[in-house]
Amino acid sequence: MGKRGNGEGSIVYHKTLKRWMGSYTYNGKRKSVYGKTRAEVKDKLNKELVNITENKYVDKSDFTLIDIINMNIEEQFKTNKISEATYNRKINTKEIIEKSNIANMKIQKISPANINVFLVSISNYSNSVISKVSQMIRCAFDKALILNIVNNNPYSIKGLINIPKSSKEDKKVDALTVDEQKLFIKELEKGYDEYTDVLYMAIYTGMRIGEILALSPNDIDLNNNIIHINKTLTRDKYDKYIVGTTTKTYAGTRDIPITDLIMNICIKSSICKNETFFTSNNKIITPCTINAHFKRICKNAQIRIINTKKKKHKEDEKSVNLKSSNVNTHMLRHTYATRCIEAGMSAVVLSRLLGHADIETTLNTYTSVFNKFKDNEIQKYLNYISQLL
Repeated sequence: MGKRGNGEGSIVYHKTLKRWMGSYTYNGKRKSVYGKTRAEVKDKLNKELVNITENKYVDKSDFTLIDIINMNIEEQFKTNKISEATYNRKINTKEIIEKSNIANMKIQKISPANINVFLVSISNYSNSVISKVSQMIRCAFDKALILNIVNNNPYSIKGLINIPKSSKEDKKVDALTVDEQKLFIKELEKGYDEYTDVLYMAIYTGMRIGEILALSPNDIDLNNNIIHINKTLTRDKYDKYIVGTTTKTYAGTRDIPITDLIMNICIKSSICKNETFFTSNNKIITPCTINAHFKRICKNAQIRIINTKKKKHKEDEKSVNLKSSNVNTHMLRHTYATRCIEAGMSAVVLSRLLGHADIETTLNTYTSVFNKFKDNEIQKYLNYISQLL
């Protein structure tokens, strides 16, 4: 008697197990399903036979969700599809999933409900993080589908997976006021060190700190008065800062003008022999160093002072109140953008100078700043109309 073909099956009562058993053949191998009633087994058997007929059949697998995620990340890194910095970011995203109940579940057993419950549990993270976590799970199911471990991806059915919104408040643009900027510049002018020019560049160009610190002398074109922004500092897989080969986003690659405010700084590039323009002891300056330096300057200038407590070294010692400044270097980018808007610069031009992917990013980021000048712009319209009528 020949082998049964795929899709042939039978149902019998198993006296030893005291359960009904349905048998079918797949690729020459005998498979079984079990149930308390004949009807239950028949239903299971029919589902398996339909899957075989429609080429959706999958063998049982012990692969967990985290197994597939690890497989994806390592494959992408080894085939140079992601950079070391992206690899590290994916590892950080994976660590959020590893803490969940679904991480070590067999991926075949994970239901849409399981995923939805998990996603709701991380709604205290930012929308960006929630999106990255969800995308990582989606890609894991895509990979499992390719490997014939699952026969469908729950993300492919609209409405099955519900990605929650973050419970966090939206970040507000935090820029120095005009008076704070004056105090900051005045304090900066009191002394010069290897970090001073970096801070001038940040507040007068709106460049990201990583972009400034990655500039090479060749990026500063004094003949055409242009700065070519084409890379940023990033981290390698050992979490060490290195000069990357690209900007943060594709839109980050751009040219910005060298204005009189930064001309003297840029002129220094013509005699610079280092790989990067801004260095300390011939080494890369890190964003953390610049942030700490910025805080010290703002503290000295009495900008946004806060009290902090120094930890006690011994039980009998008192904790000491120390002063610090509640600022960060990204505020310099926001300060530049805010001053540009106050000066009447269009959102289109500002978007290109900042390296945003599209004008919507600029408008959404600086909505509150643009709204401040809404009444002035309406008045311009009214004045114009009154002249026509």
